[in-house]
This record gives sequence, C-alpha cells and structure tokens, in this order.
Amino acid sequence: MEPKKILFFHRLSFVTLFVTLFGSLFFFLPYMSVTIEASKGFLLSVGITLSIFFWLIACLGEGKFTIPKDRLILFGALIPLIFLIASFFSSSSYISLFGRGFEIGTFGSMLILFLLFFLSSIYFQTEKRLWYFFKGLFFSAIVLAVFEIINLFIGFERFFPGILNGVSYGNLIGSWSNFALFFGLIVLFSLFTLEFLKTKGIFLFIQYALLAISVFFLIILNLPFVWLLVGLFSLILSVYSISSKQTKINTEEEEEKKKKFPFTSLIILFICLFFLIGNNSVESLISKYINIPITDVRPSIVSTSTVAYKALLYNPLFGTGPNTFSIDWALWQPKEIAQTAYWNTSFDNGFSLILTFVATVGILGVALILLFIIVLLTRQIQSFRIAMNDNLSSYFFATIFMMSIYAWATIIFYTPNIVMLILAFSLSGILMGVLIYKKAIPVVNVSFLRDPRHSFFAILGIIILVIATISATYIYIEKFTSVIYFSKGLNSSGNTIETFSNAEKMFLKAIALDKNDIYYRGLSQIYIKQIEVVVNDKTISQDMLKSTLQRLVSNASESANLAVSQNSKQYLNYINLGDVFSFFVSLSVENSYENAVFAYDKAHNLSPNNPAPLFSRASLEYLNKSNSKAEKFIQQALLLKPNYADAMFLLAQIRTDEGNIPEAVAQATRASQLNPNDPTVFFKLGLLKYNNSDYAGAVSAFETAVILDNLYLNARYFLGQSYKKVGRSDDALVQFKILNKIIPDNKDVKNAINLFSKTSAETQATE
Repeated sequence: MEPKKILFFHRLSFVTLFVTLFGSLFFFLPYMSVTIEASKGFLLSVGITLSIFFWLIACLGEGKFTIPKDRLILFGALIPLIFLIASFFSSSSYISLFGRGFEIGTFGSMLILFLLFFLSSIYFQTEKRLWYFFKGLFFSAIVLAVFEIINLFIGFERFFPGILNGVSYGNLIGSWSNFALFFGLIVLFSLFTLEFLKTKGIFLFIQYALLAISVFFLIILNLPFVWLLVGLFSLILSVYSISSKQTKINTEEEEEKKKKFPFTSLIILFICLFFLIGNNSVESLISKYINIPITDVRPSIVSTSTVAYKALLYNPLFGTGPNTFSIDWALWQPKEIAQTAYWNTSFDNGFSLILTFVATVGILGVALILLFIIVLLTRQIQSFRIAMNDNLSSYFFATIFMMSIYAWATIIFYTPNIVMLILAFSLSGILMGVLIYKKAIPVVNVSFLRDPRHSFFAILGIIILVIATISATYIYIEKFTSVIYFSKGLNSSGNTIETFSNAEKMFLKAIALDKNDIYYRGLSQIYIKQIEVVVNDKTISQDMLKSTLQRLVSNASESANLAVSQNSKQYLNYINLGDVFSFFVSLSVENSYENAVFAYDKAHNLSPNNPAPLFSRASLEYLNKSNSKAEKFIQQALLLKPNYADAMFLLAQIRTDEGNIPEAVAQATRASQLNPNDPTVFFKLGLLKYNNSDYAGAVSAFETAVILDNLYLNARYFLGQSYKKVGRSDDALVQFKILNKIIPDNKDVKNAINLFSKTSAETQATE
C-alpha cells in the first residue's frame, strides 16, 4: 500500500479514537429514553472497534506492527482474557460475555477498554498529540459545565420538552456521584495546568473560571470521597511544586519560578479540609439554596465482602462470572439488609468496582487487575526521572500521573460508571505513549512480509481480525438498536389495546436483535395487560374472546419461560414467571397454580433473605382461597422483615374477609407505625377505614399521605371524598380543585367539582 494511504488510515484511526474518547463524555440521544450509560457504552464500543479496524488496515498495508515492548501491554491483554475464561464458568454466559445493554464488567466491555488503552499508547506519542488530548479534555469539561449550569438555573426542558428523556440525573456524565468524580478530576487538571504552565490572557481566565465552576459543582454535590481525593492530590501537588522549585536555582528564570508559590493548590486543599470537617452543617446550609440529592446507593464494604467471600467459596479462581453481582447479591445478601430501605434493591455492583470483581472474576481476575495497576505505578514513578528534564515534560508527566491515579482510585474505592473507566484506561495508555516518545520504553517492529513462510498466516490472521472488528461493530449497532426499541416499548403511554399492541411490536423488534431476559419479562407483562383489556371489553364476542385469550395466555407464558431460560439464576425472572401464572389462576388456566408455586419457590431459593418471593407466594395462596397457607407465608416474610407493609395489609385483608374488622384495622395501624414515612401505607390504611365507614379515621390517614407526598393524587381524591362524608364540603371542594389543576381532563374530578359547587350554591341560597 502507498505510504499516503497508510498514513491516511493511521490518521483515520486516531481521529476515530479521539472523537470517541471525548464524544463519550457528553454523548446522549435527545428525545429518547435511552440511558446515558447505554449511549456512552455504544459510542465507546463502536468507536473503538472502528479505530482498531482502521489501525489493522494500516498495518496490513505497511506490512508490519509497531507495538510497545512492555509487560504492561501483556498484563492489559490478559485482563479481558481472564474475563473471557470466567464467562464460561458463569451461570449465564450471555450476561457475562456482552451483557444486556453495555454494562461495565463484562468481557466485551473489558476488551473494549483494553483496546482503548492499547490505541492510546500507539497514538499519543508526540507532544502535538498530547496537546490534542489536553485540549480535548479542557473543552469537553467546558461543554459539560456550561450545559449543567444552563440546565440547573434555566432548564432545557423549558424550551425543548423531552430533549433530556434519557438524562435521568440531570447531567451528561451519569449519576451525580459520577458527575462529582469527573469534576474532581477536572479540578486536578486545572490545578496542574495553572501551577506548571505559563498561561496568560483569556486562556488563564478561562482556566480559573473552569476551576471555580468545578469547585462549585463539588460544593453543591458535597461528596466526601471526592473531597478526600481532591484534597490528597492537592496536597501532593503543593509539596511537589514547592520541592521541585527548590532543587535548582541556576538561572534568572528558575529564580523567578521559585518565587511562584502554589497558592491555588493550597486554597483548594483548605476548601477540601473545610468541607470534610464540617460536612453536615455545610450540606444543610447548601440544601437551602440548591438541593441536588445524590440518590446513588451501594452496598456497604461489609455486605460486599460477605457476598464476595461466598462467591470465592463457590469458585475461588474465576468467581461467579463477569457481570453477575446482582445474582450473587440476591443469593447471599445478609439478612440485615431486609431491615433497610434497600431490601428489594438489585445491586449490579458492590461497595467498589474492584470488590465487585472479587466476586465476579475471582482471585485470578482481581490479581491480574492489581498487577496491572502496580506495574502502571512503577512506570509512572520511573517517568519522574524524565519529567525533571524540562518544564513541559514535568507538566505532561505530573498531570497524566495524578489524573490516572485519581481515576484508578475511584475504581478501587468506589463504583464509577464508564466515564471514569474510559479516563483510567486512556490515561494509562497515554502514559505509555509519552514514555515511548521519551525512549524510556522501547517498541518492537514485527514485519510479516519479509518471510513468505510467515506472511500467509500473518495476513490471514489480520484479515480474520478485520472481519471480527466489522462483525463486532455490527453486533454493537444491533444491540443498541434493540435498546432503543425496548425503551420505546416501555414508554408507550395509554391503557388501550392499540397502545399495548404497539409496545408488543417494539419489544418483539428488540428481541429480534438481542435476546434478553429483561425484554422477555417486559413482553410477558404486555401480554398480561392485553388480557386485562380484552377481558374487560364487553363488545367482543365470546368466540373472539376465547381465541384471543388462548393466544395471549400462550404468548405470555412462553415469554416468561424464555426469560427464565435466558438467565436461569436471576430470581426476578422466576418472580415474573410466578406473577404470570398467578394471574392465570384467576382465569382458571390449567396447572397455573402449580406452575406459580414452582416459580415462587425457585425465586425464594435464589433469594432466600428477600421477603418478596414469600409475599408473592402468600398472595398466590390468598388468590387460591387458601388463607391458612397465605398466613404461613406472611409470617415467614415478616420474620425476615417485621415492617413489611404489604404483608401486613394482606393479613389485614384476610382478617377483613373473615369479618374481624378490629384486627384488620390493628394490622394496618401497626404497618403505619412501623413505616411512618411511607405515604402508600397511610393511603391503604385510609382506604381500609373508608371502606369500613370510619370516615374520620380515613380523613386522618389520607391527610398524612398527602402531607408525605403532595402529588399523591389518589390519596388527595379520597381525602376529598372523606371530607364529604364528615360534612366538610368546602375542604373537599379545595382538594378537587387542586386535582383539577393537575389533571384537568379527569371526568371524575370534574363531576365532583360540579356536585360540590352545586351543593354549595344551594346551601347559600337556603341561607
């Protein structure tokens, strides 16, 4: 191939890598309810496979490979290999190999991250390319900061409704904790730039502005872990800056630098200490003006360690399989979790990403990752010898060193999303590229055209890799398209047969592209909703009703079973299967009760410390008119979770059916006492009292529900009805007028307003 064409493909590979690297920081799909994590994972996967494709074409034309000769490359390559081997020991190879929707921790994601690391080491070997990286990070941070400031104080939804449907947390990074982690890194980036480079004019102003905005974000989010990391690295920077300026004073220029004290770094350090020490008081003060609740929840280090220990007992070398922590958590979660608000939360990761990998890829996987990090640290320490040669080298090495350590620290001690992993692996690769540029790491040229005996197999191997990259790109596009179809199906609004039919089509299109247990679960529930609509349709003929029900029942059971077969260790699939057959019990479908019992029992075996499967079994027995069996499973559920409100209300319903109203009310009241902040509990208590003509008690319960949740529309509606029953018509009218503003098209609300307005007018006329 001509040198110009070879150079063209190398440039195309670099441009693709560069666009992917920084585009993934703020990439999202407007007006689509596709999660940011899926969008970023898709762009990263497609971009890296295309970049490696162009690199392979260039190498094929050049007749040789030029790769770093360093064991770090070997250890990096072994990471996805271990994930691949561990996937074959997994309970669900599909989930471990490529996942449902671009999750981190799969073999596919680790392979992409390694290729990102490899390509970064190949293409960032000159000062020009390094400047590209730093400028890309700088402008990406500005874009993200400006976007977030506009969204916080003005709001894009005000002018473009629906544009941020997939941005569930209100920012383009992901969760708010990941947003804080990213801007903590930007604080370090700004500090190093200000301390090591002579910036002037508008660039100096913008750099200080970016630093100030980044610190502002850290203040309003107030994440202690980020303050700790930023404070620690600010301290290191201050010490390094002072010590390096004291080592040599031979010229006037160096004398001038000595006089420059790292005030900015020390100010950031003091800010970090201030917020770490006075975290609670500062947080309460900030929340009065800007309240951005960080709702990210992760298991404690003790809970994660417990699960990881059980996983290692299961398979010490390879764990339970990549991307299976949610299965491990359901099976081995401590009993104490049932007493918390997160008793029914399915955690995909543990306390930190590295602890998660202990459970999912075992001792070999984690040892290899730690070995990679240790060798990387060794290379970074070695780089400081070169960094002292000149100021620009000091800036490059120190900045890359600190940012990469920061990114890896988040992986070891936290559960970051794909953004921090992208930065960790790319920065590690860039460090290698710089060391190659400084000739601290040699490169090896592997020519495969000189020896005819080797050229055939080498070219064949490259062609196979090229085909593999094209195939992988196609697979990733298919998978992401399926995610789009599934999100469209989930967001189909309305309760008509046409709406559900449209959702069914979307789910079927998603399944055609990517067979996924979540897709099958969603499809089975769509069929259940269609059955409900058909059964309540009085205009349909009996023959049509029978044939339609047979088809829908068959489709629902088949979809639920396919979800189980796709991931047989996920207890949620069995819960869904049990719910489907439990619904069939009311339709008198043959063997539906027995199938539901089997599914719920299997779910309980896969999640023994979760009371939800026991409650589902109790609900099934109640539906099957076996109250004694229902009570047995209710009591088992309450042993695991004494404040389980749903179980208490089911027991109250059983007492109501038995005619024991005082005991039913006592159970519901106990549920409200054990769950004083749950509006649904007070709503159910209010309904029970309302249906038993205790209208004064119903008023009290519904008022509490509305106080706890001002937008609880059903509670507000029944509060109005209860006011009517106790003779407080004016208060009832107020409630219905509030409802009319929120849901102006609701006929029941309008009828109630007309009725109370007419009654009020008649009363005034009589007076």
